[in-house]
Amino acid sequence: MTNRFESDDMDDTQLVAGRITYIKPTGSDEAHRLGLIPANIELPAGMKLYVLHAEDGSVLGFTDGYASAYGAAVQNELTPVGLH
Repeated sequence: MTNRFESDDMDDTQLVAGRITYIKPTGSDEAHRLGLIPANIELPAGMKLYVLHAEDGSVLGFTDGYASAYGAAVQNELTPVGLH
């Protein structure tokens, strides 16, 4: 596997590209619509999930706490950015 960060030909903007993840608070209805939670699973009323999205909008994962979403991003060498 090639590590794109080993190249001397890259500038700082290329190093950052692809390394940002967005943390978006999402309600249970939206989580069901996105297919994160199966339709037959009910979440408590008003429960908020925190969904990690790649730069292209695809879902990388989700959790029930902002701190754990942030920690997962950092642990995977991503730069977390909060959305609202």
